[in-house]
Amino acid sequence: MKNIYFLIVVLVSGFSFAQNTNDYERVYVEAGFVQPIGKLANQFDMSPSFGFWFRNRLVKTDFIDFGFNFFIPKNPAIVNVNYQDSIIQYKSKHFGINIGSRFAKVIPMSLKNNNCNVEWNSGIGIAINVYKAPEEIHFEGDEHSEEVFSTFYISQGIKFNYKNIGLQCHYQFSPYGLFNQRIDNDYGSQSLMFGIVYRQ
Repeated sequence: MKNIYFLIVVLVSGFSFAQNTNDYERVYVEAGFVQPIGKLANQFDMSPSFGFWFRNRLVKTDFIDFGFNFFIPKNPAIVNVNYQDSIIQYKSKHFGINIGSRFAKVIPMSLKNNNCNVEWNSGIGIAINVYKAPEEIHFEGDEHSEEVFSTFYISQGIKFNYKNIGLQCHYQFSPYGLFNQRIDNDYGSQSLMFGIVYRQ
């Protein structure tokens, strides 16, 4: 978890030192919900999500964003985790985060100005979901008291922007069971993220 906090601090610090420009909006602050679908819907209910992204231009209407979204799982299910010859039921720490980058293609809806536009987004990064073992279980050392489910994610989404406000919807694929042999392969991997965006 210390590495996660450090990465967030570095990202936010880097954003604060970036040069401002009126040419396009650089900072995206997002609020909305994560809706798990498929097998992942068995792990938690629709949950609040928040994000912070910083944008740089590649060429003309093509951009690259760097940032993160974190969510707070609502009504998370207990997860069975394999430990040696036993199965231990871990509880969610009510914390998940996606850290990565996304390519954005902006399509203006008017030739006169850029007040209204549509964005097509493709993203990739690291998805992390954190669980904790029951307190009554004593491990040899402290290495398994907290279980961090981590994997890559890919996403595809769309935004509708009007001036500084936008609406967005993203599909995300995060195969948690692919790299963690201690959890069931049926943990789930698909979700939708939707909400409102403020850009400045």
